[in-house]
Amino acid sequence: MDQSKDSKGNKKVGADGLTKKERRALKVNAVSKNVIENKDQAKTEAQKNPAAIKDKATSVSNEVKSQTTIKKSNDSQVSVKSPDVSTTVNQTNNKELKAQRRAIQEAQRLAKANAKNIEQAPGGKEKQNDVKEKKVEESNEPSKAELRAQRRAIQEAQRLAKANLKVEQPVKQQKEKNDQGKSTNKTITSKKDVSKSDKAKHKVQLFNHLYFENAKVASLKSKNINVDGVHAAFIKIGAQYSSKTILGSNARCLAMLSALKSLISDFVTPSKQEFCRSLESTLNVCITHLSSCRPLAVSMTNALKHFKIHLTQMDTNLSDDAKRALLLENVETYITDQIDKAGEAISIQVLGKIFDNDVILTYGCSSLITKILLDAHKQGKKFKVIIVDGRPLLEGREMLRKLVCAGIQCSYILINAASFVMSKVTKVLLGAHALLANGYVMSRTGTAQVSLIANAYKKPVLVCCETYKFCERVQMDSFVYNEIGDPNKLITIDTLEENSPLTNWENSNYLAPLNLMYDVTPPDLVTAVVTELAFLPCTSVPVVLRIKPTV
Repeated sequence: MDQSKDSKGNKKVGADGLTKKERRALKVNAVSKNVIENKDQAKTEAQKNPAAIKDKATSVSNEVKSQTTIKKSNDSQVSVKSPDVSTTVNQTNNKELKAQRRAIQEAQRLAKANAKNIEQAPGGKEKQNDVKEKKVEESNEPSKAELRAQRRAIQEAQRLAKANLKVEQPVKQQKEKNDQGKSTNKTITSKKDVSKSDKAKHKVQLFNHLYFENAKVASLKSKNINVDGVHAAFIKIGAQYSSKTILGSNARCLAMLSALKSLISDFVTPSKQEFCRSLESTLNVCITHLSSCRPLAVSMTNALKHFKIHLTQMDTNLSDDAKRALLLENVETYITDQIDKAGEAISIQVLGKIFDNDVILTYGCSSLITKILLDAHKQGKKFKVIIVDGRPLLEGREMLRKLVCAGIQCSYILINAASFVMSKVTKVLLGAHALLANGYVMSRTGTAQVSLIANAYKKPVLVCCETYKFCERVQMDSFVYNEIGDPNKLITIDTLEENSPLTNWENSNYLAPLNLMYDVTPPDLVTAVVTELAFLPCTSVPVVLRIKPTV
């Protein structure tokens, strides 16, 4: 149905009395007349003044160029709005190029559509030329397509800028964290270096785990004794342990048991407490004090285990006095059975291996070896003893004094001369600090060296050790578990009249004296172990521990 007619078929007429077609025709005619008039004026002006037209054309071209540069500058200004986006916009990413191509295509499409409409109308070509001239004149104002392209470019640039910021921020944070970590690590390492240089410059790194701060020993040396809940007898033997007045596993164990007896005798049960439990807690405090003065010997730990087993198994219905009497009897029985009678049994067994004209070599001062040699001399056996000694303790002097007073012929040498006399020796008798579960013998430093020299000369090595010194610990070397003595004992030599050149060793950063108290002898270097049970190989320790679980 024709839209120019109403429902009755009549033509629609406006207020001016014209239809739409008539109004359009009038407009087209007016436009064509204006175009023709403009052309005529341009021709007349060109005929009159052709130079002016050239100047206008050049000015128009310059304006177009300036407008294009202004647009480019505007685009760059838009891109500079965000300081972080400038690099991304200047690099003309693929997405920006796509947006620009789309804007150009949109402008071209609109231009083609306008051109077609103008050509279809009467005087279309002239109108098209007029439109082109108008576009050139109105080129200062960007078209809609160009504005869209600019907006798209701006949005695309902003989106890329946000994405880059999200990526850059965690990278920056990570870099800052790394820098902070490096700085803190540098400060920590510098602090550690300072602490190491101050505290550990005179410590051997391999034995660093064996050093400990002995505050109570320092307080005992300075006579500022402040120990709460420790019995006086334990304070006394703690001072003797730290000063090395009491040496030897047997002597240390006997001193501890005698202090334990005095503790039991003097102990009074606190109100509303049980005798055995309160005694055990007090004993733990005393033992902690002893271990802070010097690490406990294996013989001491075994004796404490034996005592605590009987303490926990005691009948609770007994009175405190009855319990006290039973505990004192138990301690006395342990001393006689495990130490005194065991030493006598070992002495009897070794006496059968000592003959006249024997040359017996021993190292250091062992109470059990001293007893064996004195008993052999009492039986009228004629033999000679070579005592090998070593610094810094020089324990062999005490053994030399006892044997010489008894009338035994003795020779005294240091350990560096042991290889020169080993060829004259018939047998070697050695004491032990402990016998480990894997058969290794733990004794004073130098025992392993003497055993090695004896093994090289094919001399029998007998280690005399009571079974209460057997230990369940396994040890293959002297590094994991040991005791470090006072390094000043290595520097000072009491036999010299002049002071040692190493007296001021603490001022040197390159000197670290190491005074190890024990070493470990492998079972291959030991011929047999003499116990109160029998002559046993070193590997029989686990069997003995199973037979005597309360040791």
